[in-house]
Amino acid sequence: PPMRTPLLAVLLAPAVAAAGPPSFQTDVMAVLSRAGCNSGPCHGNLNGKGGFRLSLRGENPAADFATLTREQFARRVAPHASDESLILRKAVGHVPHEGGVRFSVLSTEYSVLRDWVAGGCRFDADAPKVVKLDVAPRRRVLVDPADRVKLSAVAHFADGTSRDVTGLAAFDPSAVGVAKVLPTGEVVREGFGEVVVLVRFLDKQVPVRLAFLPARPVPDLSGVPVNNDVDRHVFALLTEMRLKPSELCSDSVFVRRAYLDACGTTPAADEARRFLADPAPDKRAKLVDELLARPEFAGYWAQKWSDLLRNDEKALDRKGVQVYYEWIKGWLA
Repeated sequence: PPMRTPLLAVLLAPAVAAAGPPSFQTDVMAVLSRAGCNSGPCHGNLNGKGGFRLSLRGENPAADFATLTREQFARRVAPHASDESLILRKAVGHVPHEGGVRFSVLSTEYSVLRDWVAGGCRFDADAPKVVKLDVAPRRRVLVDPADRVKLSAVAHFADGTSRDVTGLAAFDPSAVGVAKVLPTGEVVREGFGEVVVLVRFLDKQVPVRLAFLPARPVPDLSGVPVNNDVDRHVFALLTEMRLKPSELCSDSVFVRRAYLDACGTTPAADEARRFLADPAPDKRAKLVDELLARPEFAGYWAQKWSDLLRNDEKALDRKGVQVYYEWIKGWLA
């Protein structure tokens, strides 16, 4: 296919505005998110940027409406000359902007904001809420020479309507250097690897898992024994990712890995020797059962889950943190 420049991608972006004037809560708020205006590093920061503060990720549309239309003597919007609005002139680089150019005058974002300003900057308090976001595809493995996939997003609203919002959705790839996302929703490979693209529209978000693989053969795993459900799922993924499983590790490697994974520590010398000297064919399974029954297992994994669940003194006092930790530990035990 011919090379696609960012400008061409903008020109090819689908029309997504609903019939009639743009909705502040549905269209304008989506544009602010797509352009990154209400993100943490930008105006969504606790203290804002350059005297302009928006709610983080658009969590408070009413406050953002007041900020845009009332603060700074309403200089950010100019209904009588919409193209002269600061919110547009800064975004397209016509006046200095620390955040740089956010979109083009030919983009859907510019059109939505300009039409909303020209229409009188209405706040549609009765706008239907988004109840669901459908994104397709949700998962895809692409093998070289395939190097791109087109994502589409459809929003479903509380009034029973739905529409394509690909041109207003935000696309956040998890990995740098694996893929880039064009304004049209097309994900283009930059390198081989896996990436998750988080597709956001207003308060809804959907993860899309993609993998870009080199052209390598599919491994034959028919002779590899499947011992449990974990093996079944892992082997299915290895086949899809065209990866051969590693050879079975030695007993000395296994005992070290088992202790580290289950209890967060290496085995004592006598424990390792006893395991290595055991001739039983099922000694690995027995070791796992023994490790899961040890108090170190519950304590170690309770700490991991405390981190994941943000069990810290910023949310709870010291006693609350300890109580929550002991509760997790008890259930793991």
